[in-house]
Amino acid sequence: MRSHILSLAALAIAAPSAIGQQAPAPPACTSAEHRAFDFWIGEWQAFVTGTDQLAGLSTIRREDDGCVITEHWRSQRTSFTGRSLNIYDSQKKHWEQFWVDSSGDITHFIGDPTAEGMQLTAEDDNAAGQPAPVFNRMTFTRNADGTVRQHGQVSTDRGKTWTDSYDFTYRRAPAP
Repeated sequence: MRSHILSLAALAIAAPSAIGQQAPAPPACTSAEHRAFDFWIGEWQAFVTGTDQLAGLSTIRREDDGCVITEHWRSQRTSFTGRSLNIYDSQKKHWEQFWVDSSGDITHFIGDPTAEGMQLTAEDDNAAGQPAPVFNRMTFTRNADGTVRQHGQVSTDRGKTWTDSYDFTYRRAPAP
């Protein structure tokens, strides 16, 4: 019986090459488009822009063979936490972010690199009490000093006007 199991295991390992099939190579994700959000990768302390008021901590990593940027956010003012998955969709030629958080919210952002960084926008058709969809926009700006500004805005008139929802400056966290 043992030799039969070993034979089956050997056949399973050899089978793809025995019939000329190989596992597909993972996507390279090395193009400039795939690397456009790399400036955001790191361990960060996020401060309310223009102040030394710590708003939260954020860990941003490149994972999954370099194809996905993950974010883990921890507010320093409340028990609020959130995560995002960020990926360049090479078929649609744009970036997408899927945000989920401790309030049970999920938001799907779509956007593109800008000369200064990245801009992502989401449309929420189900915003409570709103007669029209609510748009959320995040603008990420690479600053010359190595910091990153993340500026959130909301529009209730289909993007004609925008209201600030938050404005953070990400500073590299000190090494432990």
